[in-house]
Parts: sequence; C-alpha cells; structure tokens
Amino acid sequence: MSGSPVVNGLDRLSLNQITTKGWSLPEAVRGCADAGIPAIGLWRDKVAETGLARSAKLCRDAGLAVSSLCRGGFLTADGPEQRRAALADNLLAIEEAAELGTDTLVLVVGGLPAGSRDLVGARAAVAD
Repeated sequence: MSGSPVVNGLDRLSLNQITTKGWSLPEAVRGCADAGIPAIGLWRDKVAETGLARSAKLCRDAGLAVSSLCRGGFLTADGPEQRRAALADNLLAIEEAAELGTDTLVLVVGGLPAGSRDLVGARAAVAD
C-alpha cells in the first residue's frame, strides 16, 4: 500500500478509526494510505480483531504513524475486584500502545460507580 504524498500541510492529519467504524483495521489502514493520510488513531477492539502484531505490521508496512490508541480508563470501577481488573486492562493497553508505536493512550476515566454520589472518591480513584 502506498499513499499519495502529503500536501498542503496535512502531515499532521490523522484519521480516528471510529470514523470508519464499519471498516476492519486492514481496510482503514488501506483507506488512509490510499488517501494520503499519514496517521491513524486505532481502537483497541479493532486491534484485538486483527491481532496486535499484525496491526502494528500493517501500519508500518503502509507507512502510517499510529497517532493514538483508544481507549483505556474506567478507573472508577465499583469494588476492589473490578478496580484490579480495570488497572490490569490499562496496563495491557499501555503495552499495546507501545507495540503499536504510539505514545498516546486515550483514557475514558469513568464516572461515579453505580449508586455512588462520592465525586471526591471517584476523582481520587482516577488520580491514584
């Protein structure tokens, strides 16, 4: 796959993969390369469908930078077991981002746990 040269200052343009939600990761990579878009913001579910190593290779082979990986977070989980699971998933997301070559992991940190009104506690959980 080879995209057209980047012109008109579009060298910082990145397509967020959710924009082409109906496309597989290989289709989104091909679409970016064909349109001359130099970077893509990937989503973890699409990376998981394709496989981490294959996703990274597809982007590299197409000459695409991975601008971000979406998403980690959900740090305000209800209860210690759910919190441990959320933290483990975020550590995995960091490893995935590194493998894909991006230093940007988009976080959706979460809101209040079900039935809670403890905004200070939720903020503390995110800060921790």
